[in-house]
Amino acid sequence: MDAGKFSRMAESLRKYRRAELKDFEADVAADPLDAVYVDPLQGNAILNTILSSNTTFISGRKGTGKSTIFAKAQSEMRKRKDLLSIYVDVKALYDTVNASEVPFTDIGDVEVSQDLYRSHMIRKSFLAAVLSELITEIKAASEKMSLWDRWTGKQWDYNQLVEKLSLMSGDVKSARLSNEEIPILKRITEKTRTQRSSERTSQESIGAGGKASASDPGLMLSAQVADMDTILSDNEIYTAYSDVILRSFPFVSLLVDIKNLLDEAGIKRLVVFFDDFSELDWIDQKLFVDVILAPLNNTSDERVKLKVACYPGRVYYGKIDPGKIDIVHLDFSKLYEASDIQSAEGAAVDYTKRLLEKRFEAFNLSIADYFDPKVGLDDYMRLLFEASFNVPRLIGFILHYCYMDQVSKGLPITQTAIRLAAKKYYDSTISQYFSRVQRFAHEPFARKLDRHNQQQLLNELIEESKNVRRRIQAGTVGGTYFEGLTNPPVSHFAISPKLEKVLSSLELNFLLTKYHDMRDKDGNDVSIYAFLYGLCEAERLPWGYPRGRRDDRSYFVQRCFNYTTVIYEFLAKSKTIRCADCGASFSIEQSEHFETFHWGCPDCRVGRCSIVVLGEEFKAEVQTLNEDLMLPEVEVEILGVLQDEDRKMRAKEISALINTTYQLVGKRTTKLQQMDLVHKDDSEGDMKSEITDKAKSIYFDAEKQV
Repeated sequence: MDAGKFSRMAESLRKYRRAELKDFEADVAADPLDAVYVDPLQGNAILNTILSSNTTFISGRKGTGKSTIFAKAQSEMRKRKDLLSIYVDVKALYDTVNASEVPFTDIGDVEVSQDLYRSHMIRKSFLAAVLSELITEIKAASEKMSLWDRWTGKQWDYNQLVEKLSLMSGDVKSARLSNEEIPILKRITEKTRTQRSSERTSQESIGAGGKASASDPGLMLSAQVADMDTILSDNEIYTAYSDVILRSFPFVSLLVDIKNLLDEAGIKRLVVFFDDFSELDWIDQKLFVDVILAPLNNTSDERVKLKVACYPGRVYYGKIDPGKIDIVHLDFSKLYEASDIQSAEGAAVDYTKRLLEKRFEAFNLSIADYFDPKVGLDDYMRLLFEASFNVPRLIGFILHYCYMDQVSKGLPITQTAIRLAAKKYYDSTISQYFSRVQRFAHEPFARKLDRHNQQQLLNELIEESKNVRRRIQAGTVGGTYFEGLTNPPVSHFAISPKLEKVLSSLELNFLLTKYHDMRDKDGNDVSIYAFLYGLCEAERLPWGYPRGRRDDRSYFVQRCFNYTTVIYEFLAKSKTIRCADCGASFSIEQSEHFETFHWGCPDCRVGRCSIVVLGEEFKAEVQTLNEDLMLPEVEVEILGVLQDEDRKMRAKEISALINTTYQLVGKRTTKLQQMDLVHKDDSEGDMKSEITDKAKSIYFDAEKQV
């Protein structure tokens, strides 16, 4: 048993970014990517889909392996002489732009809010950074492939075309404001000013001095980023805004140059891998698709194909027709969809086993040496699947805790150790999604309110499961179906498919996972969900379903496990549908009807309706939070990693665990050092950070008291 190698193997699974695989070159005999890659489906079906000539969106939650699949696909494409492939890390560019100074030019006496102008320029700078990176990567890939050796020179000299691309890259990166953009910015400013005036008027009493003037210059200059997002939710204004931004970039010239480059070098197509684009805020994501992805995909005469990594439920396609592209899902319920649960589980467990056997082998370890032989290896693989839903990063964390508790002490891993590791991961990481960020992250009130309501909904679902368990044990539900079950599993529940969107945020953060599609006892379609295994361990909820007994396949569709009513009752208390113009309110249960009719108001026939989160009682709770202690969310995450890991860490190590760039971590840890929350030390020849006692006292000791 080699504890050190086991630790490195587990660490390789925990890493977020594909570049981090290079850190393990000394640990494996071959190329790390080739040594560890295991396709989620037999026969490399996922990889082959990505390698196809179609535009492909690959959908999966954080840590499901999207970046690794992209890296493997690009590695295979580089072996071909008829394809040019490049990779763009969208999240890294987004973080870099948001952490840098905003390009600012004096726009004179133009009536555009300064805050709105800054927000606009941040967005435009990000889009410019993506286009500039695209051009830079095309040049770099051309150099690696020695395209000049294959250059036909019929229309263009190679050096001339490369020089033109270089000039375009520099021009794009400057992200200058064009005259065409000013009218739409003035329109948004005016709309914001009117909206703020209306809000102020509604807050004043009738005798308080009359209406606020819409021309009040104080209103005009106080627009915030949140105001701009609200205005851009109007489809007409958003369309005008995105069209203007698209025209401000030399897109036609760029596409012509790309085609010339491919034609002169005898290349069939350019394949662009865009990673992590679902990390963007919704408006930024829409602009990214409408300004960059859609034009590249739709107007390149099939010469440019895209490979885009995204999160489930957080994808905007814009003018990209989903029916004409491939969409690959990595999450359990869709990846292993089958007519029955047992077949889906079997395929998933097979992937867990293949993934770990290959990973152990790559690190020259024997998997059998690390698990207690009292239980068969297949049973361990099933338990690891249940605890992680096959998310490689979650498996890495579970094995990391097993290393800390067992392997480091020379002890084999047991099923009890895996269950404890799942609980520890939930307690230290997943549950902090609510508590730590809620208390200490600077963010809009609406986001805090949404997270608060998600926590309340999760609590309602957990409490209902506990009630169901008590009722089963008391014999008040299920008739004779549950006879003989002294500790009935209550980790799964059924809901109407219409409510899947309500659970999407909880699922994105792994607190819930969709398990299967079934029909209930009345013949209605239902969606089966499961709580995270570690959560069930923390709440003492038995996980799974009784196997090997009669009708085990129908266990989840017993009427007591249908939580549709529970969710509707919760929504009735926390959300409503409201018209922005006339103020009319409607039941949240009518959302499907409103969606069909594009959210038009049935009362005034003019206004647009939207879902409004009710949170008056939560405002008082937020007001008790200490603003002076709040930090940007990424800084809260950095402190969380330093606290959880309890060691000095390089910026690159921290970034690998929170899905951001080491450059951003370096800047933020310097800021945190100035606040005496982080201590940075390079005495060992390598700059490392560690959390200070002050930060522990402020941000973490308080958690123990909650």
